[in-house]
Amino acid sequence: MRGLYIHIPFCKSKCKYCGFYSLSNYSGYISQYIDSLINEASKITNKNFDTIYIGGGTPSIIDPIMLDKLLCELFKSISYKNTEFTFEVNPESFTIDQLRILHKYGVNRISLGAQSFDNYVLEYLGRIHKKDDIITTCEMIRNFSDQIAINLDIIFDIPGISRQNTKNSLQYLKKLQPKHISAYSFSPDTDYFKNIEVKDSEEEYLLVKDTLSQNGYTQYEISNYCRQGYHSRHNLLYWNMDEYVGLGAAAHSMLYDENGCRIRYSNPADLNTYLLRTFRKEINHTSEEEMFKEDIIFGLRKSDGINLDLIAKKYDKNFSDFINEIPLLIDENLLTVNGDYLCLSQKGSLLLDSVQQYIWEL
Repeated sequence: MRGLYIHIPFCKSKCKYCGFYSLSNYSGYISQYIDSLINEASKITNKNFDTIYIGGGTPSIIDPIMLDKLLCELFKSISYKNTEFTFEVNPESFTIDQLRILHKYGVNRISLGAQSFDNYVLEYLGRIHKKDDIITTCEMIRNFSDQIAINLDIIFDIPGISRQNTKNSLQYLKKLQPKHISAYSFSPDTDYFKNIEVKDSEEEYLLVKDTLSQNGYTQYEISNYCRQGYHSRHNLLYWNMDEYVGLGAAAHSMLYDENGCRIRYSNPADLNTYLLRTFRKEINHTSEEEMFKEDIIFGLRKSDGINLDLIAKKYDKNFSDFINEIPLLIDENLLTVNGDYLCLSQKGSLLLDSVQQYIWEL
């Protein structure tokens, strides 16, 4: 599998919690940015992709004419295998005209940034849509085509917000029945929330997990749940350490060279530098030992965990030696060995960052 990610770094308003690169002062830049994306896409050497993901920022901020231009020119530069094409939208900015264009170019998955179904909480987070906008957007997509899968993002354990918010979000998710749900533990990635005490996420994480599992959703990754067959194939690329190419300001790529070594490339996280088109990508080469640890760290995000036998053969290692290096994680019931698989326990899922850091520092 091989994926293409396109970053749209524009937002009507910057959310208070968001640490991703985006700009709210973008007047006059969108047309230039689209041209720069088209130019960068034309320079891709291996043009074959299984998945496409357009994220942000707020991709739905692009007007229909510019959106049509971007997708038309993009498909002149790449070969797409029609596996999965995801487009991120915000409820307040997505229109039927945009939806028609996305459908024309084969988008079969729309990821909707809901975050909460409580208007007070949405305002608290800096979101500019309302609860009813989420519902209206879902209805618009479904009335247009039943072949477009909907993902809804929500955030739980928000500091200063009661558990009732998460219960409320889950009630609306049960009513709306999206094919996929991404439920993220709150992460204080900006200065706005730096002095607010982070909540213990265990209670709300288990509430989300239990409620969704009881309503027909399978948890296949630490933050992701789906109906059967509707897992995010693009996001699985990242966790399976498959190749991906990133286009746009602040976008990242991960490719393999002829020797099977990972090379990461990153574009500048600066709009004006990106628009000049003269920048040099930052390049990082990954050692074999780092590759081995990355396979474990990213693989543990998946509910199935990692296949010990496959990784041992891939890196010509005796995996029992690795298990002997992590007795603390096993003894503390953070990791479990199930046959050929190493998996996070429920306790380990709640302490994922610490487990990953421990393994990386071995």
